[in-house]
Amino acid sequence: MSNSRKRKPMPEKQKQVASEKRANRIFKNKIKRLFVSAGFQQIKSENHHFDIGLRRAEIDSLFINENILIVCEDTSTTRDIKSHIRKKHEAFDQIEKNKRTFLDWIATEFSYQDIKQYDENQYIIKYLYFSQNELNLSKEEAQLYPLIQFVEPRYLEYFNRMTQCIHKSIKYEVFRFLQIDSNQIGSNTTESKKKCISATIISPKESTGLRNGVRIVSFMMSAETLIKNSYVLRKDNWEDSITLYQRLIQKEKIKGIRKFLATRQEAFYNNIIVALPSNVYFLDEKDHPINLNAIGRYDVCKMMLPDEMNSICIIDGQHRVYAHYEGEENDPDEIEIANLRKKLHLLVTGLVFPEEMSDVQKAQIESGIFLDINTNAKPVPPDVLLHIKGLKDPLSDIGIARAVIERLNKEDIFLHMFELSALDEGKIKIASIIKFALRYLVTIEPKEKKSLFDYWNGDENELKQLNDQAYNSYIDFCVQQIRIYFSALRDSHLKEWTDPNSKLLSVISLNGFIIAYNRYIDQKNLGDFKFFNNRFKDLYTDFTREKFPYTSSQYKKFSDEILNNALLKA
Repeated sequence: MSNSRKRKPMPEKQKQVASEKRANRIFKNKIKRLFVSAGFQQIKSENHHFDIGLRRAEIDSLFINENILIVCEDTSTTRDIKSHIRKKHEAFDQIEKNKRTFLDWIATEFSYQDIKQYDENQYIIKYLYFSQNELNLSKEEAQLYPLIQFVEPRYLEYFNRMTQCIHKSIKYEVFRFLQIDSNQIGSNTTESKKKCISATIISPKESTGLRNGVRIVSFMMSAETLIKNSYVLRKDNWEDSITLYQRLIQKEKIKGIRKFLATRQEAFYNNIIVALPSNVYFLDEKDHPINLNAIGRYDVCKMMLPDEMNSICIIDGQHRVYAHYEGEENDPDEIEIANLRKKLHLLVTGLVFPEEMSDVQKAQIESGIFLDINTNAKPVPPDVLLHIKGLKDPLSDIGIARAVIERLNKEDIFLHMFELSALDEGKIKIASIIKFALRYLVTIEPKEKKSLFDYWNGDENELKQLNDQAYNSYIDFCVQQIRIYFSALRDSHLKEWTDPNSKLLSVISLNGFIIAYNRYIDQKNLGDFKFFNNRFKDLYTDFTREKFPYTSSQYKKFSDEILNNALLKA
């Protein structure tokens, strides 16, 4: 008979506590890994309480790099989150008002005398609030806490994946997130740093086929400079912009290219395509400024670029550039690559945009180039493809619908509900909503029936010229009308709206409601909250998962029910 005793199963409550501790440990490690990889030193400040101004405070973690100090709050709480944020903001405000006291406390409490390397007024303190759960703050609510940069779970996951791919070179993207420029790091200097690139070739307009005022230049640049001074508009990053279109870096692809570089030790012959910053300028052989519009032949000149982090936008070639990343100490190829980063110069094609060109127009050109180049490469995911097509033609029905959904995702009615990123999980997928319903509601070229465009009283000519103000005005108008409509639905069907097992917020249901709204405004008018709220109370559809009667091919059939039983009911 065996004397070994069977281990008693862990009680459920104990399992839950252990699981939460493990999740919290992983969460904190991701934060630490990000900043340590970016060149920051961690100061273990957790459980060290201190008095600052009018508050007694504690900081979960501190990270320092030269004169940049990161104050981090990390939380797993979901209860009374706004009160928690408010209290943290009050503490951060006291730190900001008593910076000298705070720096002295760090020096004394942690025996960190290096903090005296810089004067008090040279320190830049950033206050980051990391949450394990979606914060669900509207834009207006976030603006109540101006000192805090909120790091949603998806943002941390993005940085975590990028750190695993480009390791120490993540520091430049971290500084971009923190909105810190090169000249703010270390000892300040008022000198404007410029990089002179000789033997830059300017292509004449006639040879490019471009008729939009964009000029093309060709030059060589070291991988080290490209990594430091470039950025990529990745669709899944933290930015609040419709002009993002690039894919995430693929870890295995970048490892393969890096191994090739370390083995062959030679540059790639195919060019990197970038958009150059607006303050680039060109000089002739006598250092006289060159007017690009006067160039009628291939001219060799000097290009004067700002030597500034995150100033050059990579349109195509991010894997070839970032394969030269700065690796960790245990990276077997880092010694070879460190030398190649400085030595190897990559062929770069740069776009110079006209000063008057809007961001939307620039994104239209950049995303078009990206799509053309990558059409025959690795298949682009459908959602990314839809997004790029919208950027390429922002006034198309798909382009406007995508912009409207992104804005709706920031409104209280649909706050953070849509899957806009590959890092979003378990959210409402948008491809079918755009393709089969929303595009027809917001199109500026309605054919068979009216769209919201017929009710907009803005400047149609300015909109069709892609004027930023007119474009944003129309998007805001669409968002406002859709918000009114769905707010009335939420109010009348609140139980189903908040039930995670309900089909009310399924793609099938949402498409039915959008199509019904489109058909209603075609026959009647815009309607208001009171009207829709009263009518939706007459809609008795069973939205339970088991009994909802419609499938993905029955959007119009469901819209018939909405119209007949509610919106157009006599």
